[in-house]
Amino acid sequence: MRVEFGVSGNCQNTAERAGTVYLGHLCDLISAVTRVPIWFYLLNEDAREERMRMNQIVTSLVRDLSQLEWHWITGNLVFLQQEHPRFLAAASWYRKGLLGNDSLDDFCCFWRVIERLASTYADRARLTDANLRQHIEQLMADLSGKISIPEILRQPQTVSKLFSMRNNLSHGNEPITPALIEETEAYLKPLEDAAFAVLQGVRETQLECESAG
Repeated sequence: MRVEFGVSGNCQNTAERAGTVYLGHLCDLISAVTRVPIWFYLLNEDAREERMRMNQIVTSLVRDLSQLEWHWITGNLVFLQQEHPRFLAAASWYRKGLLGNDSLDDFCCFWRVIERLASTYADRARLTDANLRQHIEQLMADLSGKISIPEILRQPQTVSKLFSMRNNLSHGNEPITPALIEETEAYLKPLEDAAFAVLQGVRETQLECESAG
């Protein structure tokens, strides 16, 4: 897909940066809605190289993007930038995880989706402290009955374990060993499932967008 856009700014670099941010958020939302990793290329040379690469491999349809979904994405992007930047940040982490090829980094990306959404959208009136794990538990309670709560987010013990794993990976608290990689990879698919489910739950119940999706 080729996208042409016009951006005004105080200088060319500012305008180009604003356009890059807009395209990045557009791709983030497409991934957050479709569950498909989306790349974009600013330079024609990069785009040509990607087309050449794609022409050399067998391709297949991954997912149809419906007209309603496209209208939701394009119709609400600016609104989300202004009113729900943390949802966009979560969508960005999700797309980064889909695009990644390192299981440890991808694990952290998908967990950050859940952390970012929980810290923003959990019902604060029901929280007793600022503990992030309590935010996650509260958001799951808020979404209960509206989405199918992912299995790995149902038990406080599992949430605490995943939180500790992400913290240790992000801060280098433990050495990287084959056992750690194996344990992380075992959680990777369920965690991606959970990140996508929570994104959809928040999108459908708490964003109050101007056009329905």
